[in-house]
Amino acid sequence: MMKVETERIEHKTGQRGTDEAFVKLMTLSGDALLKLLGMDAQTAATYQFRATVLKEKRLAPDIEGWSLTSEDQPRVLLEFQGYEDPYIRYRLAAKVFASCAQNGYHGPVLAGIIYTNESYRKVALPLTPFEKRSGCRFDDCFVEVVLAEFSAEQLKEIDPRLLILAPLTMQANIDPETLKSKGRGWQDEINHSFPEKSRHAAIEIMGLFAVAHFRSFNVKEIMQMLNLDPNPDWVFTRVYNDGRQEGRQEGRQEEGASILMRLLQRRFGDLPPWASEKIAKADPPSLERWTLRILDAPTLESVLADLS
Repeated sequence: MMKVETERIEHKTGQRGTDEAFVKLMTLSGDALLKLLGMDAQTAATYQFRATVLKEKRLAPDIEGWSLTSEDQPRVLLEFQGYEDPYIRYRLAAKVFASCAQNGYHGPVLAGIIYTNESYRKVALPLTPFEKRSGCRFDDCFVEVVLAEFSAEQLKEIDPRLLILAPLTMQANIDPETLKSKGRGWQDEINHSFPEKSRHAAIEIMGLFAVAHFRSFNVKEIMQMLNLDPNPDWVFTRVYNDGRQEGRQEGRQEEGASILMRLLQRRFGDLPPWASEKIAKADPPSLERWTLRILDAPTLESVLADLS
């Protein structure tokens, strides 16, 4: 039976990333992802996975996996790549060697990179770290797939549970009505592909991928499209609440900066570019402090002076 252990997964406030969604995907259907990489279903079902992150000086891939039933099956190390990183292959190679050395493992390894977009694979540099020597090869080391090259139907043919990745197969600039229609269809299919106890989690994971991919939609719109309930324990709801908090903070900053600039212009005349730029980048406490100085400070420079 496929199992997942979670190890030090970090939640980064307000970021539209895919790492946490990928970890949750492995929890629900990690063997389906191995099938996407070409492993047969029977072997894939025997794997246990450990989710790890790169933190401090410790090298670790997104996912490490090993078979529970056979030592002859390869160790699996996976990276889920949702942004440009020219050295992703170098990083994964380093993690493969580090993992093997730390665990005293010298057997076969299946190292895979799952790119969300072809552009991320194109910028990945080939592995050519050493002078060319006979028998020393690093090209074609990894199994690599690009989700954007698949359709939702093709993913379903591999395994119906891979429908969770369907948002990543769509154009990012899709129109709202089409996406809403797709979302309703995806939700219906997830209800047929996952047991009842896993359906809400599956839809949440799809929603996280949708938020990361469709940047023109806000988190609330994605939640409504997929009919997600605001369960406070869900990662998706945390992202939504983080976004709302960031929005409130941005609103405070913009309002404070606008008021301060108008007061400064009335007191000192037109503002030089350096002053406007400094105000635009300031946090709310700095804006409040500078506003209080206007009554007493003799010059613009003294108003915006930083405290030592």
